[in-house]
Amino acid sequence: MVEVVGILLILATALFVGYPLLQKSSRRLSFSVNHQAEDLQARKEEIYAAIRDIDFDFRMGKLSQEDHAALREQYKTEAINLMKKLDTLLPAAGKGSRRAKAAGSAPAGRFCAQCGEPAPAGDKFCSACGANLA
Repeated sequence: MVEVVGILLILATALFVGYPLLQKSSRRLSFSVNHQAEDLQARKEEIYAAIRDIDFDFRMGKLSQEDHAALREQYKTEAINLMKKLDTLLPAAGKGSRRAKAAGSAPAGRFCAQCGEPAPAGDKFCSACGANLA
């Protein structure tokens, strides 16, 4: 009988000591996913800035039409791939709230033609890229 109590005490001690170790590994995984999403979001903002820069360079005559179209398509493709990765990383609830927030801040169908950001009614310029919305 004493042996059975001793074995149960050893098992209870092992569970008590091992439980926090299992919890840390799941938190670490969540932290790494959040960092990856932040990195992808930062890269997406860099791509948007690059698209604005090549549009500006094209308007200034620094880029030919072929180079502008090729660079814009390259960045656009990369941005689409990043947004697909972000959609898989972010939880479904976050996507719904992001869409609801965008829908609540702008009337349906009004977006910036340059960067795609939702534009609230009454704005004459895009708050993200500064493009004329008229």
